[in-house]
Amino acid sequence: MRLWEKGQEIDKTIEDFVVSDDYLLDQRLVKWDCLGSIGHIKSLQKIGILKKDEEEKIKKCALEIIELDNCGKFIIERPDEDVHTKIENYLTEKLGDLGKKIHTGRSRNEQVILAIRLYSKDFLLLQKKKHIELALSFLNLAKENEFIPMPGRTHLQKAMPSSVSLWLGSFLESILDGISIISSSYKMNDQSVLGAGSSYGTSLPIDREFVREILGFERLQKNVLYVNNSRGKIESYILFSFLWTILDLSKFSTDLMLFLLPEFGYFSLEDKFLLGSSLMPQKKNPSVLEMIRARSNTFISYLFQILSIINSLPSGYNQDFQETKRPFFKACDLASSIIDAAITIIKNLKVNKAALLKGFSPEIFATDYAIKMVQEENLPFRDAYRKIGENIGNLPPLDPYSLIKERKSIGGCGNLCLDEAREVIKGAKKEVENEENAFKERISSLIS
Repeated sequence: MRLWEKGQEIDKTIEDFVVSDDYLLDQRLVKWDCLGSIGHIKSLQKIGILKKDEEEKIKKCALEIIELDNCGKFIIERPDEDVHTKIENYLTEKLGDLGKKIHTGRSRNEQVILAIRLYSKDFLLLQKKKHIELALSFLNLAKENEFIPMPGRTHLQKAMPSSVSLWLGSFLESILDGISIISSSYKMNDQSVLGAGSSYGTSLPIDREFVREILGFERLQKNVLYVNNSRGKIESYILFSFLWTILDLSKFSTDLMLFLLPEFGYFSLEDKFLLGSSLMPQKKNPSVLEMIRARSNTFISYLFQILSIINSLPSGYNQDFQETKRPFFKACDLASSIIDAAITIIKNLKVNKAALLKGFSPEIFATDYAIKMVQEENLPFRDAYRKIGENIGNLPPLDPYSLIKERKSIGGCGNLCLDEAREVIKGAKKEVENEENAFKERISSLIS
């Protein structure tokens, strides 16, 4: 029986259109909806709606559902409509009228937000750990090749001497910033919503602060109307925190595709990481890098789907919110797979020193010659620039190893602060371990 049924018949075409595939998306929320329900019945017991033994019976059944879900035996089907109906019907079948009490003082509107918040906490912790692994992959490769020269480019043209480590370190530092953004989105998401109802609360004296504490949320999202108004916004912020790194990996992939070209040959990958052509036997295609680049745009489209759906909605719950669930889950899955693929590539990337050195044709040293004239002849830089520009074809090569080591300013090739980056990573690891332990402890306390 659907939770909103009042005995009337609903046109099947209309119902099918409204429900769509939402019940399939809800499958990943079973555990989290059950945990939210356990928190809710504890609050009902606290105010006398449920007796202690009734609370225990409902909790036992909710934990049975989680176990069935873990085994793939709690399947939400089309007639169930959504995860909330499936769970309540199961409880009612097992417990009779007691099962019907679980929805007292609660709305599906807050239920789904709560389940997504709990799901997101778990997912953000996983992604934070993956980001740390990604950062370590960049750091380790950069450290191994700290003073290996590499032609630096602007407009894709040779510009100035650079290094493999400077290139890799640029992505490393950005990903470390990305981890801090994930921490911020974790904090934004870490707000309890139970007690908000369908946007206007409940007349029951629900102790919302009590529910917040037992569910392990850092703070309470107080305004009950804001709870529903924030749906989609917080999911968008979570996706934006991933977008920071997704953009990095798209740029990295484009760079690497160029540097893998035989005309460059700066780097190489084993054949097992490259796909072939159905027509041309010699082809070894960097398809994984092309798909990282392409799917980064798909990820962006999911984010904009959510923003487009919630833009200009009136206050309070609107069925439109249901449409944010699909792009959110798809984007979460996609972000995770992109990062997994990137980690694999970085860990297996080979640096070809000879090809990198071959790229240092004399004109790449032009700016260094101009700076040298400024230092030695006390010329204004613009005059030195002009003189060097007039003699580009006559410049002898310089030693790129010496040049990159001379760049001692913070963040330059000779002073990339990689050891500091390692300390930042250690701090991030400690932080996520603490967050994960606190979350697990709270969940264990809830179900014990």
